[in-house]
Amino acid sequence: MAEIEVRSEDRVFLVATVADLVSMVRTGRIGRAAQVKLPDSEEFVRVDTLAEISGVLERDPWSAWDAETDESLLDAFAPPEPPPPTIEPTPQVTKDAVEELPASALAPMEPAIVETKVEASPTRKPDTEAEITPSSTTHPPARRRPPAKVIAFPQPNEAHVDGMHALAMDLTPKNEPRRVDGHSMIRWSRVIVLGVLGVAFTFLWVWYVQTNATAQFTSRPSIAVQATPKLPPPMTEAEIEEEVSPYETLEDTLRNELMEGILDIPGETEFEDALLIELRRVRVDVRSVRVKINTWAGRKNDIPDEVSFQIKVVARDGELDRDLGGLGLVLGKYIQHYGLQVSSLDVVLGATDGLRKIRMNPETARRYFTHRVSLERFLSSAFAAD
Repeated sequence: MAEIEVRSEDRVFLVATVADLVSMVRTGRIGRAAQVKLPDSEEFVRVDTLAEISGVLERDPWSAWDAETDESLLDAFAPPEPPPPTIEPTPQVTKDAVEELPASALAPMEPAIVETKVEASPTRKPDTEAEITPSSTTHPPARRRPPAKVIAFPQPNEAHVDGMHALAMDLTPKNEPRRVDGHSMIRWSRVIVLGVLGVAFTFLWVWYVQTNATAQFTSRPSIAVQATPKLPPPMTEAEIEEEVSPYETLEDTLRNELMEGILDIPGETEFEDALLIELRRVRVDVRSVRVKINTWAGRKNDIPDEVSFQIKVVARDGELDRDLGGLGLVLGKYIQHYGLQVSSLDVVLGATDGLRKIRMNPETARRYFTHRVSLERFLSSAFAAD
């Protein structure tokens, strides 16, 4: 069955029928600029040039919103309307029969006069003599309350609080007699007892000082005795060379030149730079350093664990022991600090007679740095030919 080949901007695919092509244009999977090749044609043409597709593209997709909606579709989702209330029939009003009144009921009647006696108030007598004025009618006189009885509290004749004694809590009236002699506020007996105790303690302290000041102390001799130790005569140069090993002097010199502290080594390149700085500090002619960190350790994997070294050193004439001793001291320092597991430690040693490849024992280098072995023993046991 022949299929329609469609080519868009990013892909080429086949469509079975024209109806499928129209469906893909409706859903937006194929744009207006897409190229199609019909089964009976050999060239690609734009999809909007086809008669079946042009009608779909020219149709307004928003025309469905302008069309009138069929509101009858919403009746199925509308809640049912409540039934109308039942209307009860109102009862019929019965009318009473109207009777006509007699003519005598409409005749006028004379009002009855009722005499009432007004008795005068026994408590209030009319004031015939008072003159009635306009002000008395608008502002009647107000009744005044009789004056109350005031209790007369006794008042002191003179105030005893004034000046600096205004805040005193315990005040003594002026008319009260002062206490004298036995009734005085000061207890002289207590003052006398405390004074006697103080005088007795003072005499006791003076007696103690005088007693110890007259003690017999050992007098210093007038002539100082100087003891002169018997020292042997100084050693000669030959004796010094026999007693003091030159390796000890060389080791002390290398340790004094060694850098204090440890440089950070977050990676292999930083480790190589740190070794170059340390080796040049002890005056080792190092040409290259290669470090391979196989595994990392630590909580954040930032501490080297298993490491391999390859170092190239040029030995100077007559200072081979110094170069190898400085190299072992620097490597032993980092092996001891990080607890490295050294898989290989190869040293390429260059001399006037050629190159030599030797292997250094990392454990001996660590013991040499921690003063477990001397420089002489390190040079005799740490190196082996590769």
